[in-house]
Amino acid sequence: MGNILNKIIIFVITSIILLIEFTPSKGVIAILLAVALSSFLEYFNNEKMAQWGFIFYLTLTTIYPQFVFFLPLISYDLLKSNKQIITVIAFVPYVLHFEKFSFASMGLLLVIYVIVYLLKERATYENKLREDYIKQRDYLTELSISLEEKVSELVTKQDIEVNLATLNERNRIAREIHDNVGHLLSSSILQIGAVIAVSKEDDTIKSLEKVRVTLDEGMNSIRKSVHDLHEHSIDLYGEINKIIKNFTFCKTTLEYEVSEKMPAKAKYAVIAIIKEALSNVMKHSNADHVSITLYEHPKFYQLVIRDNGKQKASLATFKGMGIESIKQRVASLNGVINFDQSSGFKIFISFMKP
Repeated sequence: MGNILNKIIIFVITSIILLIEFTPSKGVIAILLAVALSSFLEYFNNEKMAQWGFIFYLTLTTIYPQFVFFLPLISYDLLKSNKQIITVIAFVPYVLHFEKFSFASMGLLLVIYVIVYLLKERATYENKLREDYIKQRDYLTELSISLEEKVSELVTKQDIEVNLATLNERNRIAREIHDNVGHLLSSSILQIGAVIAVSKEDDTIKSLEKVRVTLDEGMNSIRKSVHDLHEHSIDLYGEINKIIKNFTFCKTTLEYEVSEKMPAKAKYAVIAIIKEALSNVMKHSNADHVSITLYEHPKFYQLVIRDNGKQKASLATFKGMGIESIKQRVASLNGVINFDQSSGFKIFISFMKP
């Protein structure tokens, strides 16, 4: 937009000077050609076209003196390029037609040339500022997106750490209840039983029986609470990630889509199976990538462990290498296990929801 405005200013001034020196009938062709050529060069914005356009117009000025007045306008596009030194030869037509113009017109045209150069410098500076602004804006946008991603990662990591801390605290409380309160209740029940055994008063025995029943109910309630606390304290996703983090043999990726309602028995089995499978990869495979996927479907869970190792061996040779242990784990969940050696080694496990 700045270039167009500059050209309009140059065109208006040079047109006025032209109409002072020549009649409108003689100047109209020069005006139309200057507008057409300048618009053409502005549209294509090409350095080579600007160079040849300037040479073409310069040739015309040597024949038709009225064309000289628009040389500053045609020179503008060339001044923005790396070939601006060529514009020096624009003074040749002025020398050839010096006697055909008034001294004032020639002076004004020279002043306009200076103005054109200054406008070009200003436009170049503005373009540079605009480019710097766009680069800075893009950089800040990328930085903002990157910071948002980092903040999101930190928040997620913090949530995981808080969750782990909560689960660890649950484990601690469950252990303390089991070790301390449970022990005291068990001792009290045994002591009441001993007192009942030696007591001879029926009323006392009945009262103690009621107390023992109450303590038994309390003990059962504590057992259930401790069991629930312990079951919910297993963070399966965190445990699998911990296993992957400690597995440095090759790159490992995890795809995990499971709710927190998986039974504790299944969680322990999945953890043990993944440990055993990764151990087998490290001992018996030349893989450089292992993928672990654990999905929850409406009726069952699906665990797939795949490596891209090239070594081939029959499944019979895997006895004693952890495969039997994995099979036993799957059997304890009433699940199904399959092996595939068509591309690397793949363990496919599925087991029903309770």
